[in-house]
Amino acid sequence: MKEPEQWDYLKEEILIRKRKKICITCNHFRYSTKEDFAAILICPIHEKRIPQGDHLLKGCEFWREMRAIFAPEAA
Repeated sequence: MKEPEQWDYLKEEILIRKRKKICITCNHFRYSTKEDFAAILICPIHEKRIPQGDHLLKGCEFWREMRAIFAPEAA
């Protein structure tokens, strides 16, 4: 299995512009870091990276509501 840093980016056909069901509010949304500690936004369901900014505007068909009140990724 590849490391998240080696994953490809999600294609535009997968991420579509939405109002509330966006990546950062999804239960599957995660982030990782590179060796220089830069953040990498990832989707483990697709095993792809999320382009910067799309996590705030777009979502996919696998969006799932977060159950926890505290979401450090969204902070």
